Amino acid sequence: MSETIRKAERSEALRTSKIFDEFLCETIDEQTKIFQNADAKIEEISEAHAIIRALGKMKAKMAKAVNAAKHERHTQRKK
Repeated sequence: MSETIRKAERSEALRTSKIFDEFLCETIDEQTKIFQNADAKIEEISEAHAIIRALGKMKAKMAKAVNAAKHERHTQRKK
């Protein structure tokens, strides 16, 4: 099994984990509340924005790993 497929399997396990999903949702909800708080300081808003962006990049990287493995499996079947 290639490293690409192993990485995809780990990514998929995280993406489908209820615990991980709860963590993501709670974190995003917490950060969204900061945006909605009219009294939030600019530093708090900047940090919330950075956290949400980082989580988005992480989710995109996990999806990319899964897609790379799908492509690899498809290419291997063609041989």
